[in-house]
Amino acid sequence: MRFFKWLHPGLHIKRWLFLFGLGMMATSFGLVLTFNYQWLGQVEEWMFRLLYEMTGHYNYTVLATIGILVIVSGLFLMGWATRRLIRTMLGVVMPNESENISDLILANLQLAKGPKVVVIGGGTGLSVMLRGLKTKTYNLTAVVTVADDGGSTGRIRQDLDIIAPGDLRNCLVALADKEGLMEKLFAHRFGGSGNLTGHSFGNLFIAALIEVLGDVEEAMDATSKVLKVRGKVIPASAEKIQLNAEMTDGRVICGESQIPHAHGKIKRVFTTPEQPKAIQSAIEAIQEADVIVLGPGSLYTSIMPNLCVPDIAAAVRDSKAKKIYICNVMTQPGETDGYTVSDHVKAINQHAGQEIVDFVIANSGDIDTAVLQRYADAGSQPVVIDKRRVGDLGATLLSADLVNAEKGGTHDPKKLANVLFDLINALRTDLSPELLHYYLKRYELKRNLRRR
Repeated sequence: MRFFKWLHPGLHIKRWLFLFGLGMMATSFGLVLTFNYQWLGQVEEWMFRLLYEMTGHYNYTVLATIGILVIVSGLFLMGWATRRLIRTMLGVVMPNESENISDLILANLQLAKGPKVVVIGGGTGLSVMLRGLKTKTYNLTAVVTVADDGGSTGRIRQDLDIIAPGDLRNCLVALADKEGLMEKLFAHRFGGSGNLTGHSFGNLFIAALIEVLGDVEEAMDATSKVLKVRGKVIPASAEKIQLNAEMTDGRVICGESQIPHAHGKIKRVFTTPEQPKAIQSAIEAIQEADVIVLGPGSLYTSIMPNLCVPDIAAAVRDSKAKKIYICNVMTQPGETDGYTVSDHVKAINQHAGQEIVDFVIANSGDIDTAVLQRYADAGSQPVVIDKRRVGDLGATLLSADLVNAEKGGTHDPKKLANVLFDLINALRTDLSPELLHYYLKRYELKRNLRRR
């Protein structure tokens, strides 16, 4: 019966029904005292007379039964009225959810109690993962790079002298309660041949808010309210950052958008200014996190720029939370050509200043041959899993089928979120390292067998 869903544990409804009942009892007792018991005695006398007229004798058991039925009826009416009141009020705020309000309340309360997860990165990979994670917890914070300087973002940076809005926009849309029209609107790029040509509406919206409010964080909060974002999106820094790459042949490439076209091997990346100041709320989120997730996304141009912010890197190093790296499915031309999983981890540890990665999640799912050929033509190959070398770097590798069945070379949001939260839930059980290692081995074997 759907009515009893409102009594489900965790809805926080029963306590208020109980308090409502106490209030009714107090009101009734107050009425009795006010009228000096006289009206209650008259009602009792009337009931006894009616009972005598119907049965020919007085029977207190029948009267007590009637009293119990009246109490039950009163409780039912109180519950029903409360339910209708809640449905009416929430139906105005959320008209499309009026038929499933109890389920919605329970789901929201459970998500609000979820683990505190901080994800660090940028680009398309991060926004893909966020779409899956927002169904697992509301305590989600994305610390996003602001080093992008290509396309619409680059033009806005140059014209308005503000931080890059592109990756912030993608993450905000990904965390929106319901994407739909708002996603299309924020991703819309203007056509024509004027000054707006190629600009994203979302980028212009965020840029306008930054100018109007004069503060990046306030602009993010305002945009989050417009999109009804589940979680929080914070720029790694409020400073206008330029990303640079030092190549193994000694060249220095300036500009995030130029690095993949340098046709060389990257030695390290760094920023101008060299020590950009982090946003305080980003540091606080990292310090309070239960789990810190790095990636997925372009290794050197989406993940590393965040670690180039000294306070962000220090907060990650000092945090007691487990650090999980989500490795890309495919290598990225111009950045990670020929990289294995351990090469990705080694680069992250190098830029963080120490071995920070505790766990690595990598794809072991099959990719369609036609998709592989398309990526190969673009100079990209599947990232090779080298579990032993990952272990030598102090990290535990967990492999699973993570690929999107339609796109092949990218992560599937739901698959990735499920595997990631299976690991997070295992970490929250306080298992001994031996038991956790055994669980992960069994978990990995089980998923691989299921895939076959």
